[in-house]
Amino acid sequence: MRRIFSYFILALLIALIALYAISPIRPVIWEPDADAGLKNMFGVNDALNSLEVIGASRLAKPEDLVVTDDGTVYTGLISGDIVSFNVDSPNDITVVANTGGRPLGIRVDSAGDLIVSDAMKGLLKVTLGGEVSVLVNQYQGRLLRFIDHHDIADNGDIYFSDASERYTLDNYLFDFLEASATGSIYKYSPQTGDTVRIMSNLFFANGVALGPDDEYLLVAETGKSRILKYHLRGRLAGETTIFANNLPAMPDNLSFNDDGIFWAGMVSLRDWRVESLAPLPELRRILASVPTEWIAPKTFYGFVLGFDLSGNVVANYQTQEAYTAITAAYEHQGKLYLGSLHSDGIGVFTQP
Repeated sequence: MRRIFSYFILALLIALIALYAISPIRPVIWEPDADAGLKNMFGVNDALNSLEVIGASRLAKPEDLVVTDDGTVYTGLISGDIVSFNVDSPNDITVVANTGGRPLGIRVDSAGDLIVSDAMKGLLKVTLGGEVSVLVNQYQGRLLRFIDHHDIADNGDIYFSDASERYTLDNYLFDFLEASATGSIYKYSPQTGDTVRIMSNLFFANGVALGPDDEYLLVAETGKSRILKYHLRGRLAGETTIFANNLPAMPDNLSFNDDGIFWAGMVSLRDWRVESLAPLPELRRILASVPTEWIAPKTFYGFVLGFDLSGNVVANYQTQEAYTAITAAYEHQGKLYLGSLHSDGIGVFTQP
């Protein structure tokens, strides 16, 4: 029996060494911020249980969306389709174009064209006639692997995120296991065609939203469950400060309602597998060698937060099952239109 046990231990050690050697990631030690938990301003509730889901059979995984003043909704689907419909006739869905990739962020520019962050194709312009063109897909000769979200300034400049320099949409979980913080924020000028990097070393750079008068930019740093504020003008121009931290969930896409509230889709509650293993890079390296489905999230939660201009929480809407893995919240005429990484259809929530 003792010999069998010894053989077992030896075989286990060999297996672990092999998994370590073939691992695709090179993890680093990092320290998570404190977690405020689902209490006080983040207290558990079921407000989103009352939402309506529209287009569930036709709108697969609408990751981000935008609603124009006339009530036209534009969103991108997992199929690569960019679709539109009016809030008054949600069953009349039109396919505008197909990017051939995975459209994530979507906004409308001053000319009425769609600007799309496509994780596989780059920063795109999509006309309502269906023409797709690439604005940016590289920086200084390096391919941008994971363009995620963006916002458009009044002067036409586009601020966009590249979630990771090392990993793509297909293996994004590796970025969370590795924690190498290679995300960046870029500014693209349509007038000059120039692209400049303004922020770097972000742990999964995600949602982007400009503040009032384009004075600053909010950026969701998903891996650290916080939202940063990059100052574009004023005495702090070029500096980064904290807008909201210690969040109990991971922020995804951001939007501003032009009336003092930033909305954040909180795609997932904070993951103990990511944070408890923060000081154990060797173990995370081994975990990355097992089948991805073993370590992928198995439970989903619905969570939306609203922040005022000072970063105070002014709205907290949650659900455990009605609509989960919420990636986007966009306000139009008192209603929140929600996108998701996991749920089909667009959630429509009438605020109390």
